Amino acid sequence: MFLEMLRLSWKALWERKGRTIGAVVGVMIAFTALSYALLLGQTFKDYTNQFFTSNFQTNVIYVTGTQFTDADVGSLSTISGVVSAVPIAAARGVVRIPGSADRLPVTVYGVDPALLPQLLPPTALYDGQMVVGSGTALVGYYVAFDRSTGQQKIAVGTPLSLTVGRKSATVVASGILATGALGFVDTARGFVTDLASFRQLTGITTYNTVVLTLEDSSKIDSVANEIRASFPNVDVISPQAILQTINSFLTSFQLFLGLIAGVSTLITALWLYDTMSINVVQRTKEIGVLRSLGFKKRHIMAMFLGEALMIAIIGVVIGAVLLIPLTQMGLPFMNSAQTQQTRGPGPGGFGHGFFNINSLVLDPVLVAGAAALVVGINLLGAFLPAYRGSRINIVEALRYE
Repeated sequence: MFLEMLRLSWKALWERKGRTIGAVVGVMIAFTALSYALLLGQTFKDYTNQFFTSNFQTNVIYVTGTQFTDADVGSLSTISGVVSAVPIAAARGVVRIPGSADRLPVTVYGVDPALLPQLLPPTALYDGQMVVGSGTALVGYYVAFDRSTGQQKIAVGTPLSLTVGRKSATVVASGILATGALGFVDTARGFVTDLASFRQLTGITTYNTVVLTLEDSSKIDSVANEIRASFPNVDVISPQAILQTINSFLTSFQLFLGLIAGVSTLITALWLYDTMSINVVQRTKEIGVLRSLGFKKRHIMAMFLGEALMIAIIGVVIGAVLLIPLTQMGLPFMNSAQTQQTRGPGPGGFGHGFFNINSLVLDPVLVAGAAALVVGINLLGAFLPAYRGSRINIVEALRYE
């Protein structure tokens, strides 16, 4: 009986090819739109996570909001779960290339050379070496390159005149930082020197920020609570907390896209409701004949729901075939100007490729979920006409013209 129901459903579909093809196209569009919207949101989430994990350490905490002494840094380093404490001192300064009239305002950072690798990952270096010492410094990307023209003004090995307040010193650029702000170090307009040179030039012996590296990211909350207990006026910031906030926003954005795309699924369900209602009216006499031959009400209902199921499955299958090349097209509108602005004129810029989404992440779970939702809603749209058809009186159906 089941196979007979499927045969009748299939035959009925192609007796009305126009409406069937229209319904299949509607389901295909609804499934493709919903899947693409969900995959788009998931791709943004995945790329954001990839960006943070590759450019930030998720097991670090930034402590700022006050001036820290060496004793404060020592106290922070003794908190349970803290592996190391990297203090950062900062001041405003001006850089001038000898023989040039250009004066570039910069943020001068003083760090311990031995702790520099814990503060700046390899991706933060555009050119040169990631080293600072007596007479050498790391130069921000837009200190070395003109922001408007892209012309390089400072190369690795170029001597520079650094002025902070009334004191000046000659410093050689040991490396050029990549574009983008990494944590509390501005790699675009920053100027990173060793701590001894910074103190000699500025006279500042305190720190603006302390970066704590933890044994495990799971200890961030407990360490943060202990920091606030000892230093109630400080700000405690962690990339992991920022990432969680961004992920929460992106999840809401993904659901919003899904709701917008889901409107097409509701329209398709209404379309299928109308199509099945017309089918029931046109096949009233056929229903009466089938009932007189021994078909039960549930069989008639299953026959109409089988038609809706076949329409939905065919539409989903075609939509899935179309979805694969669509996901491989990427986002062309985000691959040009923004990428160049983020990357700069040369290779290897910080954040390189973050906006260059070459393809969407084809998540089979999301696609399967979208398929199940589209099929379910369309079956729901066909349920009422199918139910009405199964309840038609046999005598009245046989007399219907």
